[in-house]
Amino acid sequence: MLTSSLLEKNKLLGENLLELIHIIIVGILSCLAMDLWQRLLNLLFGINPSNWSVVGRWFMLSILKGKIYNPFIDDEPSIYNELRIGWLVHYFVAIMYSLTFFILINYEIMNASFFDGLKFGLVSVVVPWFFFMPLLGKGFLGIKTPSPLLTCSLAIWSHAVIGIAIGTLFQFFGY
Repeated sequence: MLTSSLLEKNKLLGENLLELIHIIIVGILSCLAMDLWQRLLNLLFGINPSNWSVVGRWFMLSILKGKIYNPFIDDEPSIYNELRIGWLVHYFVAIMYSLTFFILINYEIMNASFFDGLKFGLVSVVVPWFFFMPLLGKGFLGIKTPSPLLTCSLAIWSHAVIGIAIGTLFQFFGY
């Protein structure tokens, strides 16, 4: 009896560990898909990819100075390793998106599929539109950027790509 209970616990631990590994892999690969998408837009249309230095600077100032709302982030002096930190934050956020989608799969709100991934990606665009852009002084929906329509469109496309990647990668892993 004790042995079978121990075996069940080890099996459960192994399943949970495999799920965690899948969540991390899906997050990293979906973020990579988004990054490649942005590089393709740069190559074909000259549209600059996201500036992860600013994200790193914002993240570090949030931690060091408690300055979450920073409308003048572009005028702040550079912080050592801000680009590296920005890339880490970017990939961490993608892993959190992957975790969120995994939870939605487990609660049978979403299925691991291209279309549910697309829906998830399109819904997730509220994060940059209503959280991140305003915190950086760009306004809701990027209204204070030089080209709000382009800014919003790029966010939609980037999040659609990451969502599709998340949905199809979880499908690939058999969820």
